[in-house]
Amino acid sequence: MHGFTHFILAALVISLSFCGCAIRPKAVPTKPTPDVNRILKSLEQLKNDLKTFKGVGRCKTIGHSGVQTFRIVWIGSQPQNLRVETLGPWGQPTLTFVINGSRFFLYSHQDNRYFKGEATIGNLSRYVSMPMRAEDLFALLSGQPPILPFDYTKIRASTPDGGWLLSLYKKWGRLIEKIWLKNDAKAVEQVEVFDGWGNLRYTVAFSEFHQTESFLFPHRIAISDTGGQLWSLTVEKFWTKVSIPNGAYTLEVSGAEVVE
Repeated sequence: MHGFTHFILAALVISLSFCGCAIRPKAVPTKPTPDVNRILKSLEQLKNDLKTFKGVGRCKTIGHSGVQTFRIVWIGSQPQNLRVETLGPWGQPTLTFVINGSRFFLYSHQDNRYFKGEATIGNLSRYVSMPMRAEDLFALLSGQPPILPFDYTKIRASTPDGGWLLSLYKKWGRLIEKIWLKNDAKAVEQVEVFDGWGNLRYTVAFSEFHQTESFLFPHRIAISDTGGQLWSLTVEKFWTKVSIPNGAYTLEVSGAEVVE
């Protein structure tokens, strides 16, 4: 019995010694970390290049009244002028939403009510269902990620096939945004926006990219918060360098109930 035990121990020692002498596979060389300044500069340049744009698509919202789907059209121009209209089954406008600089205007055609006020986060959140700046909404409808003001950045690999995670911070290490990049940091796949205290405000997912001029434009944009999806936009057509009609960012209404 003792001989058998010694045999087992000897076999175990020999096997461990072979394991220690085994040739380890060479580490796979990691890709060089992309230049964060170049990424941010590229995103800023794209925003500046999109002087004017126009889109047509289908929007789905999920709220207290259930799921609603409707067609929308929108136009925008720098610096952050935007006009969005929802359309009824016969193509008639049912809701017109305008951002003109620091002001916003909303007109409900069905009940002839007119809302106006400062385009602050608090005011806009009543209509877009999330705490979002006017410039963030402008960025999303031009197929771009919102970029919040930050003090410093960190970047790390997120996937083995060229994905990167870029994090933006304010002072004292306060995380305000995460940006997932794909295609070797040439396109933004997802964004998470925080309030600076670690609380998630909303998430944006970009997908179904198509080449539009010199950049990849997402034809599906889904926005959600911690409670789930709030709305999604399927872009059917998108144009850049379009002509903006005079008075596109003003609303002329008569006899409407005005709510300041």
